[in-house]
Amino acid sequence: MGPLAWESRRITGAILSKSVRVFSGNLWWGKADPEALINLIQRHNVDVFAAQELGFENAEAISSELPFGALEPAPPEMGYQGMGIALRKPARYEQIPLRYRPARRVILDPSEWEGLTRPLDFLNVHFQAPHSMKPFPSFRVRDQQATDLERFLEAEPSDARIMVGDYNATPAWPLYRRVARHFSDAAIVCAQREGRAVERTWGPTPESPRLFRIDHAMVRGVHVENFRVVPIQGSDHSGLLFDCAPAELDRAAVASMH
Repeated sequence: MGPLAWESRRITGAILSKSVRVFSGNLWWGKADPEALINLIQRHNVDVFAAQELGFENAEAISSELPFGALEPAPPEMGYQGMGIALRKPARYEQIPLRYRPARRVILDPSEWEGLTRPLDFLNVHFQAPHSMKPFPSFRVRDQQATDLERFLEAEPSDARIMVGDYNATPAWPLYRRVARHFSDAAIVCAQREGRAVERTWGPTPESPRLFRIDHAMVRGVHVENFRVVPIQGSDHSGLLFDCAPAELDRAAVASMH
């Protein structure tokens, strides 16, 4: 599929805001091809790149195109820990404490991101894989990560939040269902709007068919269009690519905030 052709990149319907183009992808312990990542960013005009399992060569390639935000790569023997969010424009970056592996957060503010009607709160997560042996048992780690996330969501509410990443959970699994209580699944929303099926994102090798949908973009108060699953050269995951912006608040919602 070619790049998403879009001159003004302004989403229509339920929105009065210029859109932000997001890519999220697991780079398979840093094995994803660095040059291919550069080409992906250029071809699709990516504004926000959320990386999981980020390696040093990946980070160097991504930051050459998207110089803001922060990338925290890990060495090959700990490639599952590398994460970060790279940005086309400045934004405040921080870690959100979750058991074993923090989430990463940026807030895209209209003062830097021209066209946004209000701040867009953006999270990048990588939940522990259910088959992981360290730390053990993984199901308790995953449960604690979900609990830590819920504490954060309660402590810092947002009327425009998006949470992307490798959830290591299909929609049938408890962790996904727990997170989905707080968000809408952008892949499902867009697929239903367009009358098509959702696409799977993970297979055992870069060349294999995708067997499970474990990478997700969850949204609350955010409108998403042009949602696609795209290959990542050298990775066992496919990436998520989409345009998004804060959804228009109705008057009742605005009044309830004051």
